[in-house]
Amino acid sequence: MKKTFLWLCLPLFFAACTKNVPVEIVETSTPVAVVDTGFTSDHTYNLNVVYFVPTDNPAKPEYERRLSEILLKLAKFYGDQMQANGYGFKTFGLLTKLNKTRIKIVTIPAKLTADKYTNANLTGIITEVEGYFTAHPGEKSGEHTLIISPDNKIDNPYVGYGKYCFWPDKGEDGVVLGGQGGLAHELGHGLNLPHNRQRESRINDPNYGTSLMGSGNGTYGKSPTFLTEADCAILNTNQIFQKQSPITYYGAVTAGIKRMYASYSATKGAIIASGRFTSNVAVTNVTYYLDPNYNNEGVGVNKDYNAVTWRSDVIGTDSFYVELPMTEMNNTYKANNPAELKVKLIHENGVVTNTTYDFNFLNNLPVINITPGPDKSAWRVINVSSEEATYEGLKVIDDNLSTFWFAKFSQPAAILPHYLIIDMNKQLQADGLTINQRQDVYRMVKNVEVLISTDNINWESTGNYVVPNVKTASKLAFDSTKTFRYFKVLVKSNYDTAEPNKSCIAELGIYKN
Repeated sequence: MKKTFLWLCLPLFFAACTKNVPVEIVETSTPVAVVDTGFTSDHTYNLNVVYFVPTDNPAKPEYERRLSEILLKLAKFYGDQMQANGYGFKTFGLLTKLNKTRIKIVTIPAKLTADKYTNANLTGIITEVEGYFTAHPGEKSGEHTLIISPDNKIDNPYVGYGKYCFWPDKGEDGVVLGGQGGLAHELGHGLNLPHNRQRESRINDPNYGTSLMGSGNGTYGKSPTFLTEADCAILNTNQIFQKQSPITYYGAVTAGIKRMYASYSATKGAIIASGRFTSNVAVTNVTYYLDPNYNNEGVGVNKDYNAVTWRSDVIGTDSFYVELPMTEMNNTYKANNPAELKVKLIHENGVVTNTTYDFNFLNNLPVINITPGPDKSAWRVINVSSEEATYEGLKVIDDNLSTFWFAKFSQPAAILPHYLIIDMNKQLQADGLTINQRQDVYRMVKNVEVLISTDNINWESTGNYVVPNVKTASKLAFDSTKTFRYFKVLVKSNYDTAEPNKSCIAELGIYKN
């Protein structure tokens, strides 16, 4: 079992990654942006709709009318889906006028030609857009922005990227479907939604059909398409879905799964998962993603189209329970594939905290047995070679993967080797240690030695290990079961050779096979 924690203020969805190329500024006469103040909204925050016009690619005809029709229809779709999932009619805010038939579109004259605004230069587009908002602060109404550009038939950005969504205007009308499914899908990414697939029982149900955040970009407006329960749980705490709210959205969150249990019940034909969490910001829902690594596709962005999802309410203030029937997952994805169970805490301020557990399918059945490690509440870090202020050694036993120990880097900085000694307060049996690297994949340790003791005087080395350069938990296996009270982790080298003395560890523990 592996475990990884990801703190998410916003998920990152990205379709292409190439080097930026030098750009040439073409001097042309550009239209002057006009601020129209006749728009209103019943939301405190709204979707920023930007029409971004390159110097050599003019706006498509009637774009304000056409895009208003398209986005008002899309807002209704999102609202209907939220209502169907028990949240009431709740959708993203739009500034409107003329009896709510026209939306506010901020037209921004770009500085360069269309060929300079491609998927390889998303940050350049964002920089120009945010620069405009800085110069015109009254024009920005929320943290989520849709950027539309006239189609140039070259390489228009067509992607969700953080809190931004990019879409090409091909001149289509609101009543003609065209690429509107792609807009609906990519806007979902720009509203914090990851990919996910529909459950098997819903494929032929006219009330459901195809998940928008799966392959629903091809079915939206043509055949039944829907937002999953997990999607709606995330949107429920999205900043621009609130009419009025005193909450400050997307602030820092310290949270994690404290105790986790998951196993397969043959009687129920389901994975039963339960646990407890800690969080300094209220959790509104817990969502679950079963994501198979089908055909060795890998994990991460754009590898999760076949993830099947569920949602549960919080039990009390810090607990959850869910049953995940295996009949809801297509057999193709269960045929001897590795998989991930992602447990996501949905916080009231819009942040999503993710913890991932790895397991395997064998003959269409999950092989999963997740149990919490030993209770660390009585553990202590009794010695550490060095530590940086606010990154103390005690962070490696706090059951929080968002915190970490950092060897002293302020002057005079510590040099390798570094070490930590942990007292477990009593003798325990273990088959090895678990270690979690820092979750932003920075200052990762590489070569370590593990030593154990029953008295903190006499030490036995269990061996030297190469810690994988990954965010998930790694096991440092002993050659046999050991009984000990104290253990020492001696860091001998790091993956960062440019600054080789800077070491971090997020969490340490023990495990029993």
